[in-house]
Amino acid sequence: MRMFLSLALVVVAVMFVSADGFAKVFAADDAVKCRLKADPLITGGASFFVPGLGQFFNGQDSKGFVHFIVAVALPTAIYFAASMIAPVSIPTAVMMSYAAPLLYLGWAVHSALDAYGVASEHCRP
Repeated sequence: MRMFLSLALVVVAVMFVSADGFAKVFAADDAVKCRLKADPLITGGASFFVPGLGQFFNGQDSKGFVHFIVAVALPTAIYFAASMIAPVSIPTAVMMSYAAPLLYLGWAVHSALDAYGVASEHCRP
């Protein structure tokens, strides 16, 4: 049962990775409202440190919410799955524990590049 629950959490985390498509499920506010008319580096940097914050600055609330949820859920699911696998295989659990921060870093870079691209295209001062 515990293994099934950890597998289900990993599947849900992987499902969230397609944030651009999944954000459309939450709301239809894909229009860019540009709450911050500034240098796109500000939105990109904000979204790197807190994934989703740059999308909120760009006015894409549902996309920002999904980017933030993925940033929280993905490492949590991986650490939970690693704790479930630890009694069975310690090296696998250690590898998964090392993979979680790398996946978070990759997601933060993706979120920052997305926020920067949208801001540079739509929100120039």
